[in-house]
Amino acid sequence: MSLPKEPRQLMINLMYLVLTALLAMNVSSEILNAFKIVDKSINQSSKNITEKNDATIENFKIALEDPKIIADPVKYAKVKQFLAYAEQVMEKRKAMAAELEAYKATIITRSGGMDPQIPGQILRQDDLDAATAIMIDEGNGAKMLAALTKYKADISAMVPADENLSLSGSNAELAKKLPLNFEVEESKENPGKDWSFSNFHMVPSVGAVTIMDKYINDVKISESIVLDELWAKAFGERRRQVPVFKDYAILVSAPNSYLLPGEKYTAQVMLGAYNKTSNNLSIRVNGQNLAVKDGIATFTTVANGKGEQTLNVSASYTDPNENTTKNYTGKATYMIGEAQATISLDKMNVFYIGVDNPITFSASGIAASNITYAAEGCTLTKAEGVNKFMVTTPGPNGSKAKITLTGKLGDGSTKSFGTYEYRVKRIPDPYPTVAKSRGGAIAANAVKAQLAVFAPLDNFDFDAKFEVTSFDLFYQPKRGDPKEASARNKYLSGPQVESDVKDIIESLKPGDRLFIENIKARGPDNTTRSIGNINFIINS
Repeated sequence: MSLPKEPRQLMINLMYLVLTALLAMNVSSEILNAFKIVDKSINQSSKNITEKNDATIENFKIALEDPKIIADPVKYAKVKQFLAYAEQVMEKRKAMAAELEAYKATIITRSGGMDPQIPGQILRQDDLDAATAIMIDEGNGAKMLAALTKYKADISAMVPADENLSLSGSNAELAKKLPLNFEVEESKENPGKDWSFSNFHMVPSVGAVTIMDKYINDVKISESIVLDELWAKAFGERRRQVPVFKDYAILVSAPNSYLLPGEKYTAQVMLGAYNKTSNNLSIRVNGQNLAVKDGIATFTTVANGKGEQTLNVSASYTDPNENTTKNYTGKATYMIGEAQATISLDKMNVFYIGVDNPITFSASGIAASNITYAAEGCTLTKAEGVNKFMVTTPGPNGSKAKITLTGKLGDGSTKSFGTYEYRVKRIPDPYPTVAKSRGGAIAANAVKAQLAVFAPLDNFDFDAKFEVTSFDLFYQPKRGDPKEASARNKYLSGPQVESDVKDIIESLKPGDRLFIENIKARGPDNTTRSIGNINFIINS
């Protein structure tokens, strides 16, 4: 397997390897989110590669309009022939990518489709059965592998192996340079080295989509390599090879960074933008050389002492293109502490009436299942995540809410971590707006185009919304008699607007004044509030 030329692709491959390894663990929301981050990066890389490949085809066509090439019949015929090969390569890539997109769409559909509430997210992104059923049980993984293998052979064969224009039907040397690699290591769970099992067995749907996008990206990179080879043979100019690595970063992945004395600390230390076939990578932690396997080194030590511990990490790598050795350093820290408990408010230091207030319990050295609580003046509902809860309180405004924590220690004894007291406040008042304005000069058409009066909250951290329930209008034209209207909803236009309100809005013209007064809005705490007035001068 050759090294990818694009530094961005190298980083993507690194993250793909790490996330695939994490599938052996429980599928947490953090891992699912990491898959989405990697998939977004892969898709951006695919977009850039597609643009590059399209530009190569376009440059072939521009070359055929060059007077110097037109004046040389032999050169013109050669460029024209290699453009035809390049266009065939592009068609093969489109067909292969479409097949992979179809598999991806099937997995998404089997996982409930896209979430209508969250754009771009699969409804059951943690579904472990969809990819397994489609790609393994139904045999589509074997079909995908066969199609990718054929694609790799077919597009590499589109580059003549000698200086002739004709194709020989194969180009094994070029095929070796393509990033499509189907090798599978033997494991206890996969003794037969089954490719489909290795890629899709018990993989969450969001991970399977990321894997599909990774192969789509590999398909496009393969296309790019072949197009570069065709260009070089057509024009006798080989583009300068991009260094395998351009930017580097030390990555440290540890399952736990806060330990009690005597517990083991384990971390995976790796050099970012790497590939698993590298054999010239050296990694050290606190001066200790670590064994490197597949580009990853594992460091283990026993927790000793208290407080923050620092790991000095260094790595060196010899770039095969530049024939130079590069050195990089970084730091990682972890904490060794004693058993104690805290409650951290995820957003604010108060509880607000009418909304979910997220909080997190933590008690170092104590399992989450061994922490209990008692609440006064509030109600706790379990949320997704370890010891995460949503707190609701009925109020009243200015009262206090209390949470008492108790934990069961490792020796079976019980320890009280005290009572935590929080202020209870009502959600702040919103402010009224029309056309995102709170008053002043405004064009008549800007007001006429607005659907309603809105009541947004300014700089409030919670997802709380207010709905305008009523308002009064007072219209003072520049010439003529004033008009008044009252609305029992929020609308200024549309099918639900009240007729007298509609009449005033449609009458607006330069020089008029519009007063929206006595505006009332209902919040998530089910109380209705007066939120002020808006005064406009129609200037155009």
